[in-house]
Amino acid sequence: MPVSTLTHTTSFFFKFRTCLLAVTGIVNVVLMILITYLSSWLQTIPGFTNWILVGIPLIILITSGSYSVWWHRQEMHQQKDLGLHRAWLQGIIRYWLAFCISTYGFAKILKTQFTTPEYQLDTPLGEISGFGLTWYYFGYSYTLAVIIALFQIGGSILLLYRRTTLLGTFLLLPVMVNIVLIDMFFGIDIGAFINAVLFTIGLLYLLLNDFQKLKAVFWDLTEKVPAISLGYTKHVLRIIPIAAAFAMIYYFISTDQTDHELTGTWQVRKFVRNGQVASANAWQQDSTIVSRIYFFMETCDFSPSPEVYNPVHGLHGLYTFDPKTNHLLIRYPNIFTGQDSIAATLSQRTSQSMVLDYTFNNDTLHLELSRLERKKKKGLFF
Repeated sequence: MPVSTLTHTTSFFFKFRTCLLAVTGIVNVVLMILITYLSSWLQTIPGFTNWILVGIPLIILITSGSYSVWWHRQEMHQQKDLGLHRAWLQGIIRYWLAFCISTYGFAKILKTQFTTPEYQLDTPLGEISGFGLTWYYFGYSYTLAVIIALFQIGGSILLLYRRTTLLGTFLLLPVMVNIVLIDMFFGIDIGAFINAVLFTIGLLYLLLNDFQKLKAVFWDLTEKVPAISLGYTKHVLRIIPIAAAFAMIYYFISTDQTDHELTGTWQVRKFVRNGQVASANAWQQDSTIVSRIYFFMETCDFSPSPEVYNPVHGLHGLYTFDPKTNHLLIRYPNIFTGQDSIAATLSQRTSQSMVLDYTFNNDTLHLELSRLERKKKKGLFF
């Protein structure tokens, strides 16, 4: 039956949310185009940001509400072809999502996304924001960026056809939910976060429009193979895989012998070799001087630099620590020195400081250490 002869009886709430998404889509596309081509001009408009935050949502609500009331009255009086309203509005939603999501896809292919500023490449990892970490991580592999882009572009193309709208929604929804979570917890730009949420809501709307079809496929249809009759035993069997997975990880944690008392970064406040105190900058001429020690799980790393760890100059090995005797054993296979381990003794040990004494390459070493507290980064929204 052609769309022009369809009649639909729908609730006012359905009409309102359909209008709201369609009008939001139109405004979103217009804003994206204006910001892309007229960004410098828009910045000269007084109070433009406030107008976007307050004025535009108000316009969207008034326009959507007014059109919904008019549409609902038309339907109640059966004055016009009502199916055409729904077809146009849902078409606008589909085309809006296809345009905006594919825009982000092409941005990845053309490398306007996931590019890291040069200064961040020289920034210590612990100082980089969640936004910087995310951009560098996804930008590390251009192939991965292209694959994500192809999902976005391919799903957008499927949205443009009514027959493949549901397939496109299934393809895009997991991608967009993942993007929303990344934007939320890694502090991505608030504008990108809002866009991702809007696109996800639009996709959920399209998905729920076919709720009856989905229910028929995922709930009503049953397997063609015969059911195994085990009574209540089957419910117990369903619990076993999940419970066994939890038990395995719990066992690993409870039997883990890894030291946790030394875990962290320790700054060397005083380095003494054979009774001689090394100056603060001595590590720049002598790479055997230790400025920082990193303990993580079973690994131990000695670094000459007090700020940046370089694996070429640092020593990397495995350690075991006995908190009862304060004995520390570090295994360092080293073909240059011929010494493959360090037997050290800890003293004056607290949660924030300790003294480390050991012999290495016939040198007697005394290190006074203090724990380096790293700042916890807070998310943008939490």
